[in-house]
Amino acid sequence: MTFSQSDSPTFGPPSTELPKPPVPYTPGWGFTIKSHTASAPTPVVRDCCINSKEDRKERMHLSPIDRCLKHPPLPGKEGNDTVSLEVIDVLKGGDGHNAQVFTVRLLDFESTSQMLPPKGTRLVAKVYDPLYFNDGDGYLNPFLCMDRSYTHEANAYIALNEFQGQGIPRYYGSYSLSLSVDSVHTRTVRMILVEHIQGITMADAEPRKFPQAVRQSILKSIVDFESRIYEKDIWLIDLEQRNVIISAPESDQLRVVFIDFGDALFNRRRDDPIALESNNFLGQYISPLLRWKKTKAKKYAFLEWIDWDWDSWLNAEFAHTAASITPEMRERWSDDY
Repeated sequence: MTFSQSDSPTFGPPSTELPKPPVPYTPGWGFTIKSHTASAPTPVVRDCCINSKEDRKERMHLSPIDRCLKHPPLPGKEGNDTVSLEVIDVLKGGDGHNAQVFTVRLLDFESTSQMLPPKGTRLVAKVYDPLYFNDGDGYLNPFLCMDRSYTHEANAYIALNEFQGQGIPRYYGSYSLSLSVDSVHTRTVRMILVEHIQGITMADAEPRKFPQAVRQSILKSIVDFESRIYEKDIWLIDLEQRNVIISAPESDQLRVVFIDFGDALFNRRRDDPIALESNNFLGQYISPLLRWKKTKAKKYAFLEWIDWDWDSWLNAEFAHTAASITPEMRERWSDDY
């Protein structure tokens, strides 16, 4: 969940101007983590991650570190496995980011519950650290946001287990990391480990360098895979170019991989009362002919890649799914719904 400077009301100084210790997630830093089972996905309702008046007052009077000590992450279940890692490169990190993402080298582990790759393997660590979260000048509650991102992403990887190593990275578990605050106190942050995917995000790629046939193949893979994920009752509301990796873009074995499930919605909806009333046809495949046509606006996240008539192409590529559409589905996903 991100807000631009113009979108978010000014409640206080930017989070990056508050006094904090240096970000520890830098190349060469070694650390040990302990296995942790995430809580169930937190409910997603209107304003669920927004600071209350009391939260904003607390932000003015307590230091960021003291707030972290006051608001530890949701408990979940602690495990006994330990994993030692060393930071290689920072992919997305530093103060003012919604998560700290970096590559790590797997140094050692004692694990009975998680199948880990050989020692020395390069992995990606994603840390949900509220201390360095961009809270929109006090508009967002970093602790609620991090709880949401962690519980949703960890549970999404488990729910999408059959797609690991294909359309999504292999998942190597969720963990707790204890960070020293002073000689007495430590604070805990949650994190996950996933496979490192060689490739480039669609946001960083140049569409014009890909022939139209290749771009059509990429978009077909995206539409097809998103629909299969939706069949698992998970709705990826943050499916953007930055969250799609084109693996091996120079080869004939080009592969599309989805990343970042922190905003994934379970049961195909938010948890507001009005959303609970909708028939979302849980567990049923919903044809892209309904959910991906031009009027549904999903294609607009990928406009730079599309230079053909979208609906006619969609109708041709997914004509074989038309038989699965019921009158009730057609009404549910009608243009004026």
